[in-house]
Amino acid sequence: MPRRPRSHPHPLALFALKPLNERAEDVVAHPINDYFVSTLNDGTLGLDVGHVRSKSGNSTLATLGRGDADIFVEGSSIAKIQCSFEIDLNTNIVMLYDRSHGQTTQVFGENATPFQHGRLRKVVVQKGLNTIIGMGGEGRNLVQFKLQWQHGPTEMTEKIKNRESNPLEENPRLARTTDEAETVLPSRRETRPHTPGTWQTKLRYAKIGDMLGAGQFAEVYKAVNVDSGKLMAVKILKPPLGATKQQQESWRQSVYYAFKREVENLAKINHPCIVDYIASQGWGGPKVEIFMGLKEGTLESLIESGSYPVPDAVFHQMLQALDCLALNDIVHRDVKPANILYVTRPDSQYQFQLGDFGLCNRSVSAHTFVGSPLYMAPEFYQQGEQTYKVDVWSLFVTMLWLLDVRAFRRTWKQFKSPGEVHEVVLFAASNEDTVSKIREMAIVNPEERASAAQMLVKCFNGVGLSTPQNRVPALNISPAIAEARELVPAPVPLTTRTAQKLPKGLQKNRNIFAAAAQHRVEKARYPQAQSQRPVISPVTEIRLGQALRPVIAEKPRMSGWHVSKR
Repeated sequence: MPRRPRSHPHPLALFALKPLNERAEDVVAHPINDYFVSTLNDGTLGLDVGHVRSKSGNSTLATLGRGDADIFVEGSSIAKIQCSFEIDLNTNIVMLYDRSHGQTTQVFGENATPFQHGRLRKVVVQKGLNTIIGMGGEGRNLVQFKLQWQHGPTEMTEKIKNRESNPLEENPRLARTTDEAETVLPSRRETRPHTPGTWQTKLRYAKIGDMLGAGQFAEVYKAVNVDSGKLMAVKILKPPLGATKQQQESWRQSVYYAFKREVENLAKINHPCIVDYIASQGWGGPKVEIFMGLKEGTLESLIESGSYPVPDAVFHQMLQALDCLALNDIVHRDVKPANILYVTRPDSQYQFQLGDFGLCNRSVSAHTFVGSPLYMAPEFYQQGEQTYKVDVWSLFVTMLWLLDVRAFRRTWKQFKSPGEVHEVVLFAASNEDTVSKIREMAIVNPEERASAAQMLVKCFNGVGLSTPQNRVPALNISPAIAEARELVPAPVPLTTRTAQKLPKGLQKNRNIFAAAAQHRVEKARYPQAQSQRPVISPVTEIRLGQALRPVIAEKPRMSGWHVSKR
């Protein structure tokens, strides 16, 4: 006796197949398929998919065909296994596979990305994408169903992720009625037309969810490759709306080629600490698309969420990224927390990757004023040559931000000029034990500033170097630092008003901005303290203003970082 249809879709079903023609209605009405039948929201009968365990395995939602398939589809033009709905276990995306020998399955409808020659016979199916499937005959439409989804792509991914935690039902009809006759192939087989020259397949994708981020010239979205089911990030570059011809050309010269540089540089680098580049397309057209590996977020968003990654890991991995770039003679020029991406590894540790290379350039031609002012090295303001050392300075400031040295994250907006930023950076490097081991990264003179390779050797014994270690010069102490070591501390003056010692800025003030300001006030208040120092040359005096002091004993590895949670 046939089983009565469910009065509503099964709660564990991911989607339903709604018949669109008479042949599809016959499939729904066939008694072999009655365990899949339910009443859809509009009152029609359809086939639920996802609540029954497929006989093909856990990653398969259902197979369709006239052979030993989960859903029986009758007809001589239907293959024994015509098609299947399967889950990509890495992304929890649903894929439709054409399993027919005659390639007689096709997708239609809203935003359809049909099966094509030169591509694997599989496509992503989700709400709003490839909404109709057809099978059989020359038109691949003898049997047609519309896919009705329970949820949108983001919610569906979460439901699939938790699918195995729910008990799936077993199909009681284990014995199948199968048609062993050979499949009748269509009389006209599709062939790929001859196209002279090289042929490049365009990457087809669909956006998932809201925009991940936006800048002045580009928007970034989470997307899925509809042919592979792999998740990725797509950066879409568009010219400004309503711009004049002159403005369009100006945009093209300044922005368009900056992003083209990003692609060219990423394409030739393969490093675990640098964001993975997938492809790009649309150059020369109205819309350029750059595809990169999808990450969970940025270092900035990680901290804002209340998580505190191990500073050692961030520092070590970013040094490796900068060393790789320096070896390739590339200056990133915009190293900052928002451009450091992360994913969670299987061991639950974070893997950090440097991304957003839109401002990068070859070091020989890097002279322009670009970047994020808080993290920019002094040479940006001097209109001189910008070498890979600018990225080293930026990473030092990033570490101040990450460690929240004296509430750095909350006070940086008080800076009114680049000079104030640099003064606070140097003051922290000179007085904060937390960053004393990496103070060589914050020397104003780029020639005396440490390189990423030198810091890898000093702090991590060279682990992660791209530069051959025998080519890494010794980390020399600058003349200013050397003389600072020899200086004898001046006697601390007393005042009749307070009869107290001269306060040390960072010991008396938790706010690094205020501490640096207090330091300037105390220098003016007690000029005699400055005059009691040993007499040194004017050149050394200037260097002392630039160098980092006092000198702290070097340690082979960085440990004991303290992240302030104030």
